[in-house]
Amino acid sequence: MFQINWKLKAFLYKFLEFFKLRTFVYFLQKHVTKRSQIDITNSKHLWEGHKNTLKKYNCKTLLEIGAGKSLEQNIFFSYFFNNKINQTTIDINKMLDFDLFNKASLQISKYYNFEYKGEVKTINEIFRNYNISYRAPCSIEDIIKDNLKFDITVSTTTLEHFSIRDLRHYLGNLTKILKNDGFFSALIDYTDHYSHTDKNISVLNYLSFNEDKWKKFNNSFLYQNRLRHQDYVRIFYEFNLNIIELKKGKKIKPPVIISQDFDKNNTDTFVSSGYFLGKILS
Repeated sequence: MFQINWKLKAFLYKFLEFFKLRTFVYFLQKHVTKRSQIDITNSKHLWEGHKNTLKKYNCKTLLEIGAGKSLEQNIFFSYFFNNKINQTTIDINKMLDFDLFNKASLQISKYYNFEYKGEVKTINEIFRNYNISYRAPCSIEDIIKDNLKFDITVSTTTLEHFSIRDLRHYLGNLTKILKNDGFFSALIDYTDHYSHTDKNISVLNYLSFNEDKWKKFNNSFLYQNRLRHQDYVRIFYEFNLNIIELKKGKKIKPPVIISQDFDKNNTDTFVSSGYFLGKILS
């Protein structure tokens, strides 16, 4: 796996952010660092919680927040539910890569022994073959404006990249995009994402910095809000979300230095991930 010193990576992202070179970043991730290359063995376990919820509650319409480049999770749902779920995927930036999409579809079909749906080259073909409507750039306001409502909203390793303000804005609009008795399903990664490409730092390295110091490393290409599990629980309840299923990942050894911005006496500060299934309380 590609490795790079995390501070150097943060500096490069700051540089590319300043010159608004987002497309170039996608090129690097695909062709240089290979971070975008498809290997579903690393991600298929992330889809299970959502899949079980979709099946248990017989969801027919789905909105995914932060679909990414390959739409691999949505492809999995299309295969598993035989296109019977109407999926809408949105991203704040247009990231879809048809090459990655087709590679993901081929891998998923082979791994789960589904009949391959074939290569696609357009967004219309994705909708026709997979029942996935891809919209980007697209915001929650666009969904509300179009008066679209869903049985469930889904996000996988996405909410940790929302600013607190954007997270609150999203949660505050759930009643406008969910049908009555609709669900909210989210898997959140609490690890420092810089540690994914720098094995020399703690998986929770970013807890060592206070907010002012962390601003030097945070950027729009890899924004991390650093909220902990207990923070999400509190915020979800603030927005009248009834949490009906809650799972925590394993506890991680904390870094040597922990900023006073974080509660080091709460073990939930150091869990690796969280899964939340909720409903809006009437």
